[in-house]
Amino acid sequence: MRPLLTAITLAVAAITGAAVAAAMLMTWQGLATIGNHVARAVWLLPALIALHLFQLLLAGLSWRAVLARIHVPCALPGRRRFYRLRIIREGIDSLLPVAQVGGEIIGARLLAQAGITGGMAAASVVVDVTVELITHLIFLLCGLAVVALLAPAQDMLRWTTITVIAGLTAAGLVLAQRFGGLRLIELFMARLASRWPAMTALTSLAGLHDATARLYRQPGPILRSLGLHQIAWFLGTIETWSVLHALASVSGADPASVAQAFAIESLGMAARSAGFAIPGALGLQEGGFVLAALAVGVPAGPALALSLIKRLREIAVGLIGLALWRLDARRRPTPATI
Repeated sequence: MRPLLTAITLAVAAITGAAVAAAMLMTWQGLATIGNHVARAVWLLPALIALHLFQLLLAGLSWRAVLARIHVPCALPGRRRFYRLRIIREGIDSLLPVAQVGGEIIGARLLAQAGITGGMAAASVVVDVTVELITHLIFLLCGLAVVALLAPAQDMLRWTTITVIAGLTAAGLVLAQRFGGLRLIELFMARLASRWPAMTALTSLAGLHDATARLYRQPGPILRSLGLHQIAWFLGTIETWSVLHALASVSGADPASVAQAFAIESLGMAARSAGFAIPGALGLQEGGFVLAALAVGVPAGPALALSLIKRLREIAVGLIGLALWRLDARRRPTPATI
């Protein structure tokens, strides 16, 4: 029962932090106006949750795709299992103070419980995260192209800088894997385990570099994974457009175009990703969506309301993920070896 209480406590802390960050932004937008916007558009929340769960289904299938042709000691877990684990990853990254990477560690541990070796399970997460980052960069570049058509020239410097940073991050991650960065992780974990015998389970990360290289030597599964992740990113535009359209019907303003929604979604999510070291990217997500909206001519008020509705959807999906994690812990009390 204690792990569940801990998770709930941390989730409440994350929600409180999001509320504080949002309140700070609303002080200059008008609390009553923003609150009215959110209240009038919150009816979309069930549909937004369903849409995001479908995006996570595609992400889960993408994760499974990188392992589809690899021989493992046991049968590869089914699509449902990967989908479940992907929701758990999302919940941990969104609501717990783990710098948006804890979900990947737990996801690999839970996958190892299904019988896949720890090194291969961890390698699948490394490849999946890399593919997701590459497709996110492509999505950002497409959004930047739209901004170039819609925004004044002086607004481009900020977003071009973000794009360059994202590109360098993706390149750095790929190069680190190519030139032995994962071997350093193996060595560190092995030495950690030898010094503290209680952590000997971590030695199962041996072979992480070789397992990752093995996964990359499959162009077909990697391309399939890239395609599934890319579709998932683009589907986020539907969420942004539908919320902005609902907000426009409340305020009487002209609804945002699909192009504007696409640019806001791509740039706003880039700002969220830039805050990977901050749990839930609290504050950065809200500010990023406001800046992205202003860049394409959408007022700050609806943009902030959009971000808050996205935050409510994120919390709802995150709580689903934490609940599934708790159920997994009750079914499998023995710690995973990874």
